[in-house]
Amino acid sequence: MSKQIKNNLSVVLLLLTFILLTGCEFKDIDKDVFVAMIAVDKSDEAGKSYKITLKLYEPTSSFKQMPEPTYSYITESGETISEAVRLLESYSDKKLEFGHSKLIVIGEDLIKEDKSKEILDFFLRRPDIQMISWMAVGRPSAEEIIRLVPQGETAAYPELFNYFDDNGTESQYIITTYLFDFRRNMKSAGVDPILPIIEINHEESHFEINKSIVFRDKKEPYELNSLDTSLFNILSNSTDNADFYIKEDEHYLIVKIDSVKAKKKVQVQNNSNLKLDIEINLSGYIAESKKQLVNKQLPYYNKLFKKEAEKQFNDFFSKMIKGGYDPLGLELDYKSQTFHNRQMSNEEWEEALENAQINIIINPGLKSTGVIQ
Repeated sequence: MSKQIKNNLSVVLLLLTFILLTGCEFKDIDKDVFVAMIAVDKSDEAGKSYKITLKLYEPTSSFKQMPEPTYSYITESGETISEAVRLLESYSDKKLEFGHSKLIVIGEDLIKEDKSKEILDFFLRRPDIQMISWMAVGRPSAEEIIRLVPQGETAAYPELFNYFDDNGTESQYIITTYLFDFRRNMKSAGVDPILPIIEINHEESHFEINKSIVFRDKKEPYELNSLDTSLFNILSNSTDNADFYIKEDEHYLIVKIDSVKAKKKVQVQNNSNLKLDIEINLSGYIAESKKQLVNKQLPYYNKLFKKEAEKQFNDFFSKMIKGGYDPLGLELDYKSQTFHNRQMSNEEWEEALENAQINIIINPGLKSTGVIQ
């Protein structure tokens, strides 16, 4: 075969190869609309279970031209979440882009009806939903939460995100739960998932996030008040800043904690007796007092602090154990150090936990009575 014929065949084969190749799909960014938040509520329409509300970023050419945040909202109901989302896609001339959505809010009514697993299934299956999205419960509804735009919010970043991203407020009352973390704890035997509750204040001008809710299979969700939410954050080493209130012996003190270190140890004695050793180191200073304080009496103030902290943590554990909830993963700690063929059954564990010996040790570390001596 001549060299010319070989060259011609090579060109033909190359052309055939180009024909078989598929091109890359490209879509201009102005053909997309980005979803900021997703709200899932119970539908009021007959025959439909879910109401989905999407908060959409409005495109702007310059933040200087539009410093105030502008959003649009679309809402639809469906028997399933997928049905509602499919209908929502017909509400816009642009493609709904979920990849930038950072917050999923579930309405309180759906939580009470134990729909969290169904909702979770949808978000886990969609490849365009970030697993690092934050999860929260909306009260009274998820739609009301995402529709609120507080005064002072900028167009660059929704204010609600600052509560959970560790770049804004640092509060002992705020719990941050990611989608992947919520799913993992839902599936794990030995730890109960927990979500923050987002509320709107009476003036409807800003958010209030200082409560949480614990989930456990075959049980009603259990709500933690502000104090118990704070204690959970301390026990899970999720915060280094906390306040303790001490009222005793004519003293009214507020202790500011700036260093927290909590350790928990689960021990099984005689194959059935459970012992929980909880050691908590709390360091800080006295931030407020109604009486004049003296630095020399710091040992006495530490004694008052230790007594009050032990009482609060004992009350917290009593509530959790009595209700049968385990947001701290005590059972998971037990299973991690026990061979599977020697582990208690679920019924045996619950009985052992209910009768467990709880030993809480508080190591107070008040360094001063504050700047003003």
